[in-house]
Amino acid sequence: MKELLRRLDAHTEARRSQFGEDFAPFARLHNLTGWEGWFSPYPLETYEAVLTHVAPRDVVLEIGAGDLRLALRMAQRAARVYAVEVNPVVVGSALETIGLHMPRHLNVVCANALDFSFPPGITVAVLLMRHCRHFGTYFDRLQAVGCRRLLTNARWKSGLEVIDLQAPRLPLEQVIQTYDGWYACRCGAVGYVGLGDRAGDPPLEVSACPDCSSSAPYEMEISTG
Repeated sequence: MKELLRRLDAHTEARRSQFGEDFAPFARLHNLTGWEGWFSPYPLETYEAVLTHVAPRDVVLEIGAGDLRLALRMAQRAARVYAVEVNPVVVGSALETIGLHMPRHLNVVCANALDFSFPPGITVAVLLMRHCRHFGTYFDRLQAVGCRRLLTNARWKSGLEVIDLQAPRLPLEQVIQTYDGWYACRCGAVGYVGLGDRAGDPPLEVSACPDCSSSAPYEMEISTG
């Protein structure tokens, strides 16, 4: 496994497809903006932090799986791993490198995760995507299929957050008059309300905040050629 991961790293660096001349037309075709569709690996410490929250009975969905370096590691621990990646050059190169060493319970899907039907039975989702623009959509869809936990850096843009997707949440407006501290919303927004006396406390999970109204739902675009 160590040698396989080393080769994955080397091949990914050699084929930085997001910097190629063909990436811009690909991004337009798939309605990708900004950093969407780009892949840059995270430090090993980030992947190790994710692995501490993956158990043998878990069914994992990784959104934005890149070159599958984390998916392979999770497949050594979990019952099943679904790895979804939009960039065919990145994931294609990874599959070529992995070859016949592909684990049976690792299912790789080359698709935009927004267009992919999340399978039932998912217990854990992984979203390592600091530039994510569709956090609320992923949150709602994962919650709808019964997923229990989301491991992500998308809300706070650093570290690793473990979100209980099934925990009860109140709209921010119901607690704003009495609450003092950080909040984190299902739409992906974070903020602070109050006087700043409790800045060190864990954030309050809320279901609606001022940013929710500006989060437009994703609409799939179909190209007719």
